Amino acid sequence: GQFAEFSPAGGEYQNTNEFSPLSHVLGDGGVGISALAFDAQEELIWMGNQAGHVTSYYGTQLEKYTSFQVSRGEGVRSILTTERGILALTQTRLRCQIRRGIPVFTHHSANMLEMQCMLRYPQRPTQVLMGGIQDKMISFDLEKGKESQLLDTGGSCAVLRYHGRFVGCGDTTGKIHLRDPHNLTIQHTLDTHSGTLSDFDING
Repeated sequence: GQFAEFSPAGGEYQNTNEFSPLSHVLGDGGVGISALAFDAQEELIWMGNQAGHVTSYYGTQLEKYTSFQVSRGEGVRSILTTERGILALTQTRLRCQIRRGIPVFTHHSANMLEMQCMLRYPQRPTQVLMGGIQDKMISFDLEKGKESQLLDTGGSCAVLRYHGRFVGCGDTTGKIHLRDPHNLTIQHTLDTHSGTLSDFDING
């Protein structure tokens, strides 16, 4: 395969950088993989599936390191790693477990109806921001173990991404709302396209 590189002079993308896959592995449980995350603290990659199971892998051959259940009946929507362990988000719950699989806490509330994504960023180091296909976004305090702020999404927040100046929130109508990372007020709205957003990235 190849990566495409943009050429300002010609105004076209040029296929100049080649890549090749190192290895692949069949996900645990024989069901669909629903979340992937690189571990920010250890040399691991984490996989969550639609059956609520989480597995970690290490090395270029993706050898299994740990594997455990985080939810019964709900698939894993998003995974984040912390110094303490991993955070796994399902439709209605936030689960924290150490990397060996021992549970630390499970958070559930009436505000968690259809969760989809989560984000940690430097301006709020003790908080995790959670969004979903619902009209409320939740800021959860990891040290206090409780919700610290509720924000209106205007309908949904399917994707969360961080940039030094903004927190990007992508919704199901194709809009990206750029929020102030300190108080999370909307600063700009980008109307990208008419369909739902699967993913986006912020650079520059």
